[in-house]
Amino acid sequence: MSEVLTGPEVPDARSDRFTLFSADERQSLRLGRFLMAGGSSLLIILVLGLFAFLGLLPWRAAVEGTAGIVTLVALFFFVFRSGLNLRFADPSLVTEQVGAAIVFLAYIMYHAGPARAQLMLFYLVAMLFGVLRLNAKRLMGLAAVAIVAHGTVLHLTYLRNASMDVRAAFIEFGVLVIVLPWFAVMGGYVNRLRVRLSDSNRELHRAFAQIEELAIRDELTAAFNRRFLMETLARERSRAERANEPFSICMLDIDHFKLINDSLGHAAGDSVLKHFAALAPRGLRGVDTFGRFGGEEFLLVLPGTDRQGALAVAERVRALTEATAFPGLPYERRVTVSAGVATYVRGEDIGALLARADKALYQAKNAGRNRVTALG
Repeated sequence: MSEVLTGPEVPDARSDRFTLFSADERQSLRLGRFLMAGGSSLLIILVLGLFAFLGLLPWRAAVEGTAGIVTLVALFFFVFRSGLNLRFADPSLVTEQVGAAIVFLAYIMYHAGPARAQLMLFYLVAMLFGVLRLNAKRLMGLAAVAIVAHGTVLHLTYLRNASMDVRAAFIEFGVLVIVLPWFAVMGGYVNRLRVRLSDSNRELHRAFAQIEELAIRDELTAAFNRRFLMETLARERSRAERANEPFSICMLDIDHFKLINDSLGHAAGDSVLKHFAALAPRGLRGVDTFGRFGGEEFLLVLPGTDRQGALAVAERVRALTEATAFPGLPYERRVTVSAGVATYVRGEDIGALLARADKALYQAKNAGRNRVTALG
């Protein structure tokens, strides 16, 4: 009667109440796992029916037990499906479900007579659902609930039937006192291993993400590096060939960069590169790609953009750069860029496209710098 595992808890999934599963992914996962675990209640129902058929259990107890199990499953289903579980500290309600199952099992055992000893196994079945979700302290608390509940059952049974086998009852109770706490300790150990494994997996995913990010980023400017830009160009060329859509590139070069390095030092030059790398992408679309192509050269890849659109983007970057006071430079010392634009021609290889953009860039340089020119 409990779900086994859930991920981090997230709020509200109450907007979709009239279908089996919620539109919220995590709430739907909780409900799905509850239904899978709740299906194990069918085992108890089958056992009750079997015991009643064999005469080991009164049919009344089997029917009442079945009705109670169905009621509990329906109640928890309503709590999950309505979103009421989200008001609890643990929206999975593992402790509550296992606790309810234990108490109800004790009620069934009170009426089970000679079948009581066989039904004791289901205490462990109920607690098993908490192993992957609850720590040792919670499991030990549930074990204590089961021990107290079963002790109460034995005591009430004795009051009802003083001729019961007290020695067998003590053995029965002693087994529970030994087994359930041990199960809680071992379950807590398994849960700690699961938590550590989960933490290790998250750390590993973060480390891989950082490595992947480092592999595609320029170390100085944090812009995309040449390798990533070439991969992007290959993808865009393939997409353009399939969809017959345009894309353009813009090669940008910082004017008189060598003079900045020679007159103000390499630290100032590095500062200019980093600031320009942060400045140029402003206003770009999410599908556009900007990166450092090499030295003081940067590249813009503009999917779905024709020649006129690319010229407008390049001019916007040029004007923004000219109007910006770069930190680390004298106020009167302005940084400018020249830009060369080229639009992809169907069937053209990437090398030829870059060569045209580079040729347009040098035309801009030769024409006086701080300007945009285009080829193709």
